[in-house]
Amino acid sequence: MEKFFKILAILVVVLILGFFSYNYVMTAGARDLEKEKSEFFISAVDVFGEFSTNSEMATAKYINKAVEISGKVTSVNNNVITLDEKVSCQLQVLEKVALNSQVKIKGRVTGYDDLLEELKLDQCLIVK
Repeated sequence: MEKFFKILAILVVVLILGFFSYNYVMTAGARDLEKEKSEFFISAVDVFGEFSTNSEMATAKYINKAVEISGKVTSVNNNVITLDEKVSCQLQVLEKVALNSQVKIKGRVTGYDDLLEELKLDQCLIVK
């Protein structure tokens, strides 16, 4: 009987550790870009130039980093804003933005699409 309780206690401890480990891993990826400090401040034209010149070097420099990119709004589609036809920003919260207006977007660089020649950002918000 004592052996049963030892095994049960070990099983309970393992389950509790597994539960907390799972929760830690699943929620650790969430970032609050509104509070996070931007690592780069650049225009949409300049950042696109870096990616079109040497996408591997630019990817290593910008990927998964918080950046502020300024540019002209050339497209608004659902919660995605395109700056200067080359930088696609997926907004966290949809805000009213006029076409051809100048905006500054803060977001996380997720990658460069060679086929569409477009830089992609997510978790974006409009900097006021």
